[in-house]
Amino acid sequence: MRKYFISILIITLLSPAFSYAELKTEYHINKNFDIIPNDKNANKKVILITIDDGPSKYSKDMVNTLLRHNAKAIFFINGIHNKNYPNNITFEANSGFIIGNHTWDHLNLKKEKNIEKIKKEIVNNTNLISKLTGSDPIFFRPPYGVNTQYVKDLIKKNNMISMNWSGSAKDWGKNTKNEKIFMNNVLTNLHPGEILLIHEHEWTAKYLDKLLTMLENKGYEFVDPHKITN
Repeated sequence: MRKYFISILIITLLSPAFSYAELKTEYHINKNFDIIPNDKNANKKVILITIDDGPSKYSKDMVNTLLRHNAKAIFFINGIHNKNYPNNITFEANSGFIIGNHTWDHLNLKKEKNIEKIKKEIVNNTNLISKLTGSDPIFFRPPYGVNTQYVKDLIKKNNMISMNWSGSAKDWGKNTKNEKIFMNNVLTNLHPGEILLIHEHEWTAKYLDKLLTMLENKGYEFVDPHKITN
């Protein structure tokens, strides 16, 4: 077994696609919610895939598609869905993906005035993620992309990085069941350093392979979110 892993390492290091610079490159998130390499000489034509509102019956298919492309991603989950898909969060984490906090029930944090309810939405989701993955969540995404100062302070206190997005397939719209509309939505604002928002929808799972292939053909590399720093 040891010889096997050494062989795999040697093959990886000698691969033409392997980049020592990429191996050590770390990233940060700017005020526009783009991913920026800390090394100014590193490749900037990168994209971070983020997937919201799971777990769902499409989780495993999406994980397997991402793995085929060697594409890392963050799955921002809502704990309320876990009762229907109790094995999927663990499956995502065990497959090498980061699980992000997206609140328990997709609560609009800006509209909610009950501070205790807001806190419960975030803390309960953190506790679930910690229980299922063995690690506290690193990233937090507010539902609908809206936030408050109280939430920002709470997230910072709990050592999470707040992450919005800078591009989207807008796949919450039913018209994105149409593949052309789905892809055009991504292309409209596609840019280096983009944090791309998609969801665990049936049509998104269906188009994910074509989406990743399109991004690869345009020369984009997929950021490993483990390399994102504060």
